[in-house]
Amino acid sequence: MLLNLDPIYILLIAIVVFLASYMLVSYLRESSVQKKEDKGKIVTLKKCLNCAYLSSKPYEKGDYVGKREGKCPRCDGEMVITAIYLEPPPQP
Repeated sequence: MLLNLDPIYILLIAIVVFLASYMLVSYLRESSVQKKEDKGKIVTLKKCLNCAYLSSKPYEKGDYVGKREGKCPRCDGEMVITAIYLEPPPQP
């Protein structure tokens, strides 16, 4: 059984559905952009086994604590990754 509706009611329902879906998509897009801005950056901390020299660098895929990575610029000793952490974003 079909409902006998005026074309004006069908148009009104279509406009309401369109506006509701537009508002939902806009809200979801805005909330996802805000979450991306709040993140800090991941930092890897390296330490020399001989002279305790510390250096930091941006995290790279494959980094892990205990990984031997490169030579020390001071004493030419072995550098080891000692920490991986999230650096908080700068405060506005």
